[in-house]
Amino acid sequence: MSAPHGPFHRVGSPGGPGCPVGELPIHFRRPDGSLGSAVLVDAGLEATELELLRTVAEGLGVRWGRDDLGWLAMVPSAPDA
Repeated sequence: MSAPHGPFHRVGSPGGPGCPVGELPIHFRRPDGSLGSAVLVDAGLEATELELLRTVAEGLGVRWGRDDLGWLAMVPSAPDA
């Protein structure tokens, strides 16, 4: 069994490159049987998972920050339906 590692301290700042993506609107069935809408986002074979996550976060309007307690992300609320 490997020894535990940590604590880990990230330095620098959030952000970095995103990636070009393709979007495909889809419909899906929820557990209750109703239909929902979503978008499949494809980053292709060359992008990393992190680049895709950065691109999705930016598209959702996530804003990053840091204070005395550490990193934080401001995530906009979904509009009321």
